[in-house]
Amino acid sequence: MHGTYERSGKTGKPVELSPGIRLLVIPALLAVAVVALAIRQPDVSRWISDAAQAEFASTGQAPAATQVAQPVREVRAVKAD
Repeated sequence: MHGTYERSGKTGKPVELSPGIRLLVIPALLAVAVVALAIRQPDVSRWISDAAQAEFASTGQAPAATQVAQPVREVRAVKAD
């Protein structure tokens, strides 16, 4: 137990990631999570496919005719006293 007192009880400096590394690590972790979920739950790919088809279902079709509401033109008389 013969040592310096400077090092005892001190913890190392916390590791800080630069913003550039964060931009790479976070999407990579999300991709790993999605792959793990796809392996664990094979029905997830069907859910994603169904959601994508529902989102883009009307892409190839002509838009439905819509009526735009027109404001009613009322004539109002103002009395000056």
